Amino acid sequence: MMERCDVNKLSVLFLFFFFILSSYGQDKQGTKGLDLFLLMGQSNMAGYGELLPGDDKEIEGVYVLREDSNKAATYFWEKASQPIHKRLSSDRFCLAGPFAKVYKELYPQSQVGLIPMGWGGAPIARMTKGTEFYKEVLNKALWAKKHGLLKAILWHQGESDTVSPKTVAAYEAELKQLIEDLRADLGCPNLPFIIGNLAEFYGTGKDHNTTERVKQINQIKEILRKVARETPNVGFVESTGLKSIDHHQVHFDRNSYVILGNRYADVYWNLVSNI
Repeated sequence: MMERCDVNKLSVLFLFFFFILSSYGQDKQGTKGLDLFLLMGQSNMAGYGELLPGDDKEIEGVYVLREDSNKAATYFWEKASQPIHKRLSSDRFCLAGPFAKVYKELYPQSQVGLIPMGWGGAPIARMTKGTEFYKEVLNKALWAKKHGLLKAILWHQGESDTVSPKTVAAYEAELKQLIEDLRADLGCPNLPFIIGNLAEFYGTGKDHNTTERVKQINQIKEILRKVARETPNVGFVESTGLKSIDHHQVHFDRNSYVILGNRYADVYWNLVSNI
């Protein structure tokens, strides 16, 4: 049976306990009893889709972890709205909101906690164990676990590792080790890890369409698929049929992020249903 980093819920035996549990989870910093998802990757995880009027509206039952900019490593929950990632000024509409909405359709009684750790332009070597980024991931995820159950890591990264044969050659081992390290350090040895494929259109824009670059892009895509195929409790999200927002042919457009979020939710559902 899959290790979900769960704790057993208390049975409701008396009306008195019902009232206690109905208020369970509210504290000074947010909501406990959350289903937690760690969001990792680079700009296509952070989101580059167009923000439209109304995107700042709260997503019902969904919270996002934020950090007090005046106090290092002081975290709190706020009601989620787009943009969910705010590491860079370029972070806009992302897949996490659509993912959370579908997840709540699958699990209507749930409340979702998103831990945004997308970092535009970052190669995997800047995310692995021993880096400051990895330390930040652990600090936030371990804090969040005090408020809920860690359900999965959503991953969309690899564009920056297509730049040279050296980074391509190292990528498979780095990704497998990162999955192993995250599961060990978060205390969830079977934690689901969902990998999204690079865009089909990546490598067709004039900035990235040399023969060598296209070869390296295809190698990273195959590595992502291979890691998902060979690693237990890892799912794979296809990027077929999606469109780009920019002439660089790197980032998805808004509607594609909606489709991707739905696909991540479907892959998660199928993965946990078969474990």
